[in-house]
Amino acid sequence: MSNYQPQEEKIFHGVDYSHTELAIRDSMDSMLSQRGYWEPTLNAFNKKLQGIIDKKGVNKKNALVIILDYLAEVLGNSEPEVMKIILARKKDVKQTRVSVAGNNFQALVAHSLMENVLAKNLPPVHIALKPKNHPIVQKYATIKIGNEAQKPDMDILIYQEKPRTPLVICSCKTSLRERAGQTYRWKLLVDLATADPNHLKQHPECPINKYNIEYQSDRKIYMARVTADLYNEIAQPQQRGMFTFFDKAFVTNKSRQELPPNVQPMSKIISYLRSIYEN
Repeated sequence: MSNYQPQEEKIFHGVDYSHTELAIRDSMDSMLSQRGYWEPTLNAFNKKLQGIIDKKGVNKKNALVIILDYLAEVLGNSEPEVMKIILARKKDVKQTRVSVAGNNFQALVAHSLMENVLAKNLPPVHIALKPKNHPIVQKYATIKIGNEAQKPDMDILIYQEKPRTPLVICSCKTSLRERAGQTYRWKLLVDLATADPNHLKQHPECPINKYNIEYQSDRKIYMARVTADLYNEIAQPQQRGMFTFFDKAFVTNKSRQELPPNVQPMSKIISYLRSIYEN
C-alpha cells in the first residue's frame, strides 16, 4: 500500500477552486476530443482507479494519490486497445507505437494531476500539457543568449495565475534516454543567468560575464523529471548523475523499489507541489 497519508481538509478551507476547475475540465475535454489515441489510456486509468478503491478500501480522493505510482502499469494496460486504433488507421506500427506511448504517458501524468486538483489533494493550480508556446513560458522560461532563444524540454507546466508565484516544469518520458541534453543545457543557463550580481561585479573574469544572457526571473522555476522507467534504467550508475540537474525526480513505476536518493515515487509529487503552492 502507498505510504501516502492524507492531510487535513482544513488546509484548503476558503480557497476558491471554481476558476481552476473550469479550466481543468475544459482541458480534459480537449484532450479527449483532440488526441485520437488517448481514450484507451483514459479508460485504463479509470479502471485501475476503481480497482484501487475496491481492493484497498480507500475513497476516490486517496486513490487518486495512490494511482500515481501505477501510471506505468496503466500505460501498459491500455496498449492492446491503442494498438487496435493504430492498426485500423494503417499506420506504421513500430514508429507510431513509440510516439503514441510517449504522448499518452505525458497526457496520463497531466490528467492524473488534474484529477488531484479537482479532488483538492492539490491547491488550485493550472496543469498545461505541451505548453511550449504558452505565454508564461514565453515570458518566464525563455532564456536569450544574443539572438538565440533557449527553452527547456517541457511536457507539462504547472502554475498559478497570481504574479510571482513559482512555475513547475515537468519533463515526462517513458524512459531515461529521451531528450535529457536539452534540459541540462537550459538548467545550466538558468544557474548562470541567476548568479549573484555581487559575485559578477567582484569577479569580472568569471566566465558568466562573457555571455550576453537575458532572462526574466520574476518567477522561481522548478524542474522536475517524471519517468515511467519502462526499461529499468533507473538503477544504472550512468543514469544517476542525470537527476542532479533536476530539482525533483519521480518514477511512476511501482515495481521500482530501490530508487536513487534523489528519486521518489510519483505519489510524493503531491506533497512536493503542496510545499511550493500552499504558502
